[in-house]
Amino acid sequence: MSGGMRRKWRPRLWLVILLVLGLVLSLPFASLWLFRFYANQLVQQTEESLLMQAAILTAAYEQLYRDAEGLPPPPVPVERTEREFSPLFPRVTLTRTSVRPPRPDARAAVEPIAGPYRDIAPLLSQMTMNAQEQTLAGYRILDRFGTVIAGSAETGVSLAHVEEVARALDGETVAMPRLRMRDRPDPLIYGLSQGSRVRIFVAMPAIVEEQLIGVVYLNRTPNHIFRFLHSERINLLWATVFILLSAGLIGFVFWRFISRPIHDLIERTDTFGQSHTEWVPLDHYGTKEIESLAGSFAAMGRRLQRQRKTLQTYTAHVSHEMKSPLTSIRGAAELLQNPDMAADQRVRFLANITQDIGRIEDLLARMREYGSVDQILIDGESALAQTLEAVAARYPSVKMQRRCADMIVPLSQEALLIVLNQLVENAQAHGATTVEIYGGMQGDSIWVTISDNGSGISPGNRARIFDPFFTSRRKSGGTGMGLSIVRSVIEHSGGRISLEPTIEGAQFRIVF
Repeated sequence: MSGGMRRKWRPRLWLVILLVLGLVLSLPFASLWLFRFYANQLVQQTEESLLMQAAILTAAYEQLYRDAEGLPPPPVPVERTEREFSPLFPRVTLTRTSVRPPRPDARAAVEPIAGPYRDIAPLLSQMTMNAQEQTLAGYRILDRFGTVIAGSAETGVSLAHVEEVARALDGETVAMPRLRMRDRPDPLIYGLSQGSRVRIFVAMPAIVEEQLIGVVYLNRTPNHIFRFLHSERINLLWATVFILLSAGLIGFVFWRFISRPIHDLIERTDTFGQSHTEWVPLDHYGTKEIESLAGSFAAMGRRLQRQRKTLQTYTAHVSHEMKSPLTSIRGAAELLQNPDMAADQRVRFLANITQDIGRIEDLLARMREYGSVDQILIDGESALAQTLEAVAARYPSVKMQRRCADMIVPLSQEALLIVLNQLVENAQAHGATTVEIYGGMQGDSIWVTISDNGSGISPGNRARIFDPFFTSRRKSGGTGMGLSIVRSVIEHSGGRISLEPTIEGAQFRIVF
């Protein structure tokens, strides 16, 4: 690259496909990190469950204490519409500041267990042991001093120094996450979920006759998604196999329908540009868009080949055609230098020079017209009847018969004038006195037919009339570029023109 410009880096198609497949494969693993957001929901579900259990155990604890103390039962609740509810909602969230250290160890009790607590402790212990078999939660029933009187463990020790218990002894219901200590390490995958490393503690005060009698203290490890995933590891293995097969299938689809056709198209284009051979269609296009792209390349290649062939033919033709008039002009100029030349000879030589110059100008003008076809505004629409009026005015000696009222042709008026003028001019040059133009629609196609009553085209010339520089009127000044220009204009618009068989004159059919 010159001028210090650097070529912009662009990834190859296979790299893009590889990145897409990598993203597809990473989605299941990236979702594991999203489970962190789900951890709070699971923790609050555990908290809510512990609160419900604590409320039931607290009610049982209060009732047993009443019976042991001989206190009257609580008043019968009033109707639901008159009662006041104070529901407890889960509030625990897993953040670095909310998670407390592991629970402190129990301490020795400072007060002995009083009489009423000794009486109800066995029944409370039996209740908590039965519940633990189903819920896997830890239960502690504490007296008013924070001493464990019943539960699944630590009976007879004090927990009054534990933060959540101390707050419950002050009459507050507390839920608190603490780091969990385990005797053996968790599976490595558990480390992705914070909920697998904590334990939820709930402390609820028990109150009888507006006096705090103790605390119900529960704890449990919250559920987390990786426990489920670990238990379903066989199914996860099959899911992984399915994901890999799906990614492989996606990669194959990309390769088969996009990457391979594009590489084949690049190879075919390079070969076509280097060997100048005919365009060979691809074996597999993959998608409709690539087929359309290949068709565009093929059309462009054929157009470039035709233009290259035209240029080669033009070079050879101009070299041959201009050689005669230039030689004639050179010879006439040399003879005109003779001062003794007769006046009538001088006039004849000057007329020959003028005629030869006109021949050269015609050749150059037609070539300019052919080369400027790409610059003509072809896209658009024009009314055929209105354009024919302009053509009829230009060729008054030719009678126009039209059967195409209100017909719209998908060509700009400038392009349509070029086509019609050239066809009518050719008809006039071949002795036609009448030109008939008619058209119509057939399905999605629009067709126009131009026929004349001239001398027509001989069978030997029919296959060559659209070739550049081919003409049967060379002696009368024909250049052979008119029909080439017509075909180029029509093909640029996506149409086609053909010479139709006819008994009299010539007939051309244009289809858009």
